[in-house]
Amino acid sequence: MKKLVLFSALAITAATASYGQSEFSEFTDNPSAFTISSDKNTLELGGRMSFYYENRFLKSGETNLKHNGFDVKDMDLDIIGNMASKFTYEVHYSLVDMVTAAATQNTAAPTSPGFKAAYIQYNGFPVKIKLGYDKVPFSQSSIMHEHETPFWSHPGLTGGDYFSRRDIGLTLNARLLKNMINLYAGAYSGMGETFFEYGNDESGRFEYVARAEFSFPGKMNYNEIDEENTPTPHFRIGANIRYKDKTQPTGSSISQYPDALGTYGLSLINGKTTVYGIDAIVKFKGLSATFERDVVNLKPASANDPIFEGTTAAVNGGKVNAGGFITDLNYDYEKWKSVLSVGYQSLNPNDLIAGHEEWLTIGYAYKVSGFNSVAKIEYYVPTLEDKTSDPLKYTGQIRVGYQVVF
Repeated sequence: MKKLVLFSALAITAATASYGQSEFSEFTDNPSAFTISSDKNTLELGGRMSFYYENRFLKSGETNLKHNGFDVKDMDLDIIGNMASKFTYEVHYSLVDMVTAAATQNTAAPTSPGFKAAYIQYNGFPVKIKLGYDKVPFSQSSIMHEHETPFWSHPGLTGGDYFSRRDIGLTLNARLLKNMINLYAGAYSGMGETFFEYGNDESGRFEYVARAEFSFPGKMNYNEIDEENTPTPHFRIGANIRYKDKTQPTGSSISQYPDALGTYGLSLINGKTTVYGIDAIVKFKGLSATFERDVVNLKPASANDPIFEGTTAAVNGGKVNAGGFITDLNYDYEKWKSVLSVGYQSLNPNDLIAGHEEWLTIGYAYKVSGFNSVAKIEYYVPTLEDKTSDPLKYTGQIRVGYQVVF
C-alpha cells in the first residue's frame, strides 16, 4: 500500500513535468511553489509542513491528557499544472491523512480523506468550468487559507461542523466589471468530504451552491492578512446560499451514513437543508477586519427526527435553525515581521436547545520568511460554554509551533 501511494505520486509528477503556472483555482495560493515551464505548459510543485505543541487547561476532576503533546498539522504535497489547451489541474495530497489511514487500517477521520483537491478546470471560455473535488464556493472564512494567518485552524462555524468545506462536483466561475464582481454556481454530491467513504447517497440529488461578491477598488484574493500594506481602503462583500434535498427513498435510512451526519447532525439529514450567509473583509495599511454570518436551516422529512430533540410540531414548526457569526481583527507589522490576530465567534448548533457558545481566539505569528517560514502561537478560550449541546472538559487551549510552505 505504501509503495503504491509513493509510486502514484511520483508517476503523476513525472507525467506532468512539463506543465505549469497560470490562472489556477482562486482557492489555491502558494507563491513559493517550485515551477517548471516550457513554451506551452507549466507545472508547479509545492507543499506544506507544520507541527505544533498543544496544551489544554483541564477542568477540575478531568485527568485525560490526550490533547497535551506534539501533533502534526500539515504534511501536504500540491501539484498544479497549466496546459496549452487552456486546461488547468490540481492534485493536492494530505500525506498525513494517508499515513494515518494506513496505520489505522483505513480508519482515518472521514472528513480527512487524504485529498484536499483533485480537479480539472477549463479556462477557454468567459466562464471557467471546473470538474472534480475542491473547496465549495461558500463562506469567505472556509475558502481562506488558515496557514496564511496566525491561527492553526478555521473557526468552529466554518471548520466543517456546520456545513461541508469540500465536495465533488461541477463549479462555474465568472468575473465581471474589471474583476470587481465575482460569481460562482455549482452542483455537488452533497456528501461533502465523506464522498470518498460513501459515494453518492440513495436520494440521487445534488447540493446546489451559489456565491456573489463585489470588491472595490479591484479584485481581492482570498487571504485575510494585509501583508501588502494596502495604501487605500480595499474591501469585499459577499453573499452565498446552498441547498440540498436528501430525503431518502422508502426503505432507505440516513443512518447508513453515520460519518456524514457531522458533529451536531447538521451536515446530512433525511430532508432539506438550506444554508445562507453574508461576509465582508476590509484591508488598509496593515490592518484587516473580517465578518461572517451563516445560518443553517434544516427541514427533516420525519416529525420524529432526532434533531427535533423530542419537541412537538407546534414548538419546532417542522424546522431547526443553527449557525452563528465570526469576526477577526488583524494587524501586520512588517518592521517586526509580526502579525497579531484576535477572533471572536458565537455559535448555536440547535435553536431548539437552550444555550449557545462564544469563543475568543488570540494568535501571534513571527514571520521568518512571510508565512512560508513562520512561528505561530494561538490561544483560545470559551467565554460562554454551551453545556447542553457542547459540554467542555477544558477552560482553554494553547498551540505553539512552526510552519514551512514550499
